[in-house]
Amino acid sequence: MTDTPYLDRHSLDPNLWIYNGYHYNGMPIIWQRGPFIYNYLQRIDEAIQGALRDHANIIAIRVDLRLPSQFDWRTPPFERPIFSRFIASLKAKIRRRQADTERNGKRFHPTKVHYAWTREFGRSGKPHYHCVLLLNKQTFRGLGEFNPDSQSLYGMINSAWASALGMEKTLTNGLVSVPQKNHTYWLDRSESYDDLFYRLSYFAKLESKQFGLASHNFGTSRVSPH
Repeated sequence: MTDTPYLDRHSLDPNLWIYNGYHYNGMPIIWQRGPFIYNYLQRIDEAIQGALRDHANIIAIRVDLRLPSQFDWRTPPFERPIFSRFIASLKAKIRRRQADTERNGKRFHPTKVHYAWTREFGRSGKPHYHCVLLLNKQTFRGLGEFNPDSQSLYGMINSAWASALGMEKTLTNGLVSVPQKNHTYWLDRSESYDDLFYRLSYFAKLESKQFGLASHNFGTSRVSPH
């Protein structure tokens, strides 16, 4: 069974292909949420593969990011680079953790920060973001303490989102959350990642996205050459 017979061009963006199938490269997708944007499925797959090339074992963490009620996301410079600023801040915090750990004479396993994200719009017309972070499992075993003020990975994610919004961390409590089920996956290179891809295929659904806003609905980390 091939995927391509189900492709059709997006009416507002001819670079995107709409897909109504049940699998991508043999991996199941959440077909009930279709149709999907095929390009996004491709890039999710590439992001996972890129993380597994860089690290023999990875941890994949699903995170949801929301905007405060008073936040004007359409006003420059906020409409486009919010997620980019979030990732830049998270990378900086991980580098700082590494420097502090090594300064104390302890070993730190470095990690690349791979990711995929999507922006969706609810009934209010305000966007929210779903993302997955793909990290070295030797660096982080899990989210740690679910406390925005802690030094855990969860605390670092909260702090990075506050930085991206240009707000004090104390004002952004509750804007970062993780799904109640299946928010963390652990994988090594020898394993199938079908379950993770199935979970992330939700990012590629056409529903709840807005086009023609001169800003992106989706993005992934850059994939290094093989």
